[in-house]
This record gives sequence, C-alpha cells and structure tokens, in this order.
Amino acid sequence: MSALRSWPALTVWAGLVVFALDRLTKLWVSRSLYLGQQVWPSLPVHIDYTVNSGAAFSLLPDQDWLFVAVALLVLGLAAWRWQALGREPWWVQLAVGMLLGGTVANALDRVTQGYVIDFIQIPHFPVFNVADSGITLGAALLVLRVVRSGWRRA
Repeated sequence: MSALRSWPALTVWAGLVVFALDRLTKLWVSRSLYLGQQVWPSLPVHIDYTVNSGAAFSLLPDQDWLFVAVALLVLGLAAWRWQALGREPWWVQLAVGMLLGGTVANALDRVTQGYVIDFIQIPHFPVFNVADSGITLGAALLVLRVVRSGWRRA
C-alpha cells in the first residue's frame, strides 16, 4: 500500500494550499484596498472588498460562536475518520482538505476579527473568498461521494 493511500497526505496539502491562498489574498485585499472599493468592476469577475460577520449570503450575522463550533465539529469529524480517509479515492482526500483549509481559515478570521473578508464578485452571486470556495467545492465533492456510495449499494 502506498504512503498516499495509507495516510491522507493529499488532504493535508490541499488544506494547506486553500488556507495559505485564502490568507494571502485576504491580506492583499485588506492592505491594498479600502472597504467598499471595487477593482475591475466592468469585468464579469472582479474584486469587491467587503466584510461579512455572517455565514454564506450574510445569513446569521454576528453569530461567530456558531461558526467556530461548526469549524470544530468539522475538524473533529475529520480527525475521527482520519485513518479511513487514507483509503478513500484521491478526489475525496482532496475534497476533505479543501473543506478543512477553508473552514480553518474562516474560523481564524472570525476568532481574531469577528468577520471574514470577502472580495470575489461574480454576476448574480454574493461576494465570497478563497476559503468559501474551498468549503463549497469540498462539500459538493463529499456530497457526490455519498451519492455515489448510495448508488453502488442499491
């Protein structure tokens, strides 16, 4: 059995990449722009520096304790299933890493600042950040894994 299959190294790397990209992009935005500033607003994808004290779509504002609790739950579930994760396909390991990296990054912001910095704007969608992307894509891939597992059993 290869090292990657027995220990989910891809999960660790994916988590670190999402976490680092999120931290670096938020640092760039917060140090280069003023709150509310837009960069390249005529392009379909542009920068719109905002802050968000709520969840996705600004739901549940100022409920940091809830978001930190969810982050701890996600970390706990990953730790609990860590050994089994090494036997999952590479894309499941990647998904968990993306989910963990994004979760930890946004939780750190909530604990240290009381909000997250959002800055990626696409048409007809709320402003988001790299961590949100990791969480969303990781969760979507995990749902796909659950759905595929259900189809195989039927």
